[in-house]
Amino acid sequence: MNKKSIIAVVVLLAGVFGWILHHYSDKEVIKRTLSSIAIALDKEGEESLIHLSVKMRPVKDFIAPACEVIVQESNYHELLDPDLAIRYLIIYRSRQANLQVAIDKILVDIPGKGLAEVSILVHMTANQNRPNFFNEVHQVKFSLQKQKKKWLLHQATLPDALVYGH
Repeated sequence: MNKKSIIAVVVLLAGVFGWILHHYSDKEVIKRTLSSIAIALDKEGEESLIHLSVKMRPVKDFIAPACEVIVQESNYHELLDPDLAIRYLIIYRSRQANLQVAIDKILVDIPGKGLAEVSILVHMTANQNRPNFFNEVHQVKFSLQKQKKKWLLHQATLPDALVYGH
């Protein structure tokens, strides 16, 4: 191999290694997890119980055994287990004919080993072509902890409209 080929291989390997480090970094894993959860929350029409169960499984697996939910506007503060949190999501989704959840912006901060603070701008559209249509953007904050190599939701700060609206 000539000198240029060796340099090209070294640069290529460094690029691949850098991409792998970035792709599997805690920040990127958290972003991908939250994006897949947003997709799981989408709803198009009526769903069978099996379909609903399959969609909610990754959401339930992401919630810590005791997740603190805070709604600052109404001074609501509660510890929820994953089953109760999923029940709330199922009820919320059942009130919508259709629902699209998208993440417009996500900021992830890792303040310490095994800790993450996440701020998300969530864009929700529901009930298209219906009188109760809504198209809203909400700021949501999460605190995550890494347990057994997996990020879990330990605290959610939600706006009043996501808990009591619609």
